Amino acid sequence: MSVQTSHPSMPDRPKTVGSIGDASLLDYPFNADECEILEFRLDSLVARLPKVKDTLIKLKTTQLQTLITARCESEGGTPGLTPEQRTQLLAALSPLATFVDVELANFQAMESAVTQARNNNALVIASFHDFKKTPSQDILRNKIRESIDQGADIAKIAVQLNSLEDMFSCAKLLQEGHPIAISMMGMGALGPTSRLLFAQLGSVLNYGYLGNKSTAPGQWPASLMSQAIRSTKPF
Repeated sequence: MSVQTSHPSMPDRPKTVGSIGDASLLDYPFNADECEILEFRLDSLVARLPKVKDTLIKLKTTQLQTLITARCESEGGTPGLTPEQRTQLLAALSPLATFVDVELANFQAMESAVTQARNNNALVIASFHDFKKTPSQDILRNKIRESIDQGADIAKIAVQLNSLEDMFSCAKLLQEGHPIAISMMGMGALGPTSRLLFAQLGSVLNYGYLGNKSTAPGQWPASLMSQAIRSTKPF
């Protein structure tokens, strides 16, 4: 799979992301065997930003990479934050992050956060979520093209899988090959099965949860996701 950037932090193989949306997990005993990348859901951690910053600083001295996002409500985030507030959250912490995730739909509204991330040499993820269905392949291809046009380094697609046909459709899309790295994941009852399959097909970022509570439907525990990816061979 060819990708748009030769950035030294770009994953060279499928990696596991451990998602943190609960402030209690800021004291979690992070372990590189459990996941290689830690995602901080800033929209859920607003009240603990000093602690988040301290944690990100400490992680700079470890093998773990870090990812920050401040998700909008329509794409699964905590209600009440404006694009301006989310932009400020990302801009403030992007100097400490390896990856910065902004919804593709809000790239222009949050342009200064994207610019700040690039200036800080972070990889930029353009994300798209559909919690109700799997859009057609043409629509998803357009999302990937938009991500490329916006200059993103990784296109992230998370969709609700309502049938095996939905899962196979996403799998086929991954196999087409794209001039940008793709992170693909399914949600719902088929989510766990699809996430391992998509990792085998080259999805670069594969999200699991730390602690006892998932941050999206269909997630594996991060430790199990990591073990499964490492024990399977790519197609």
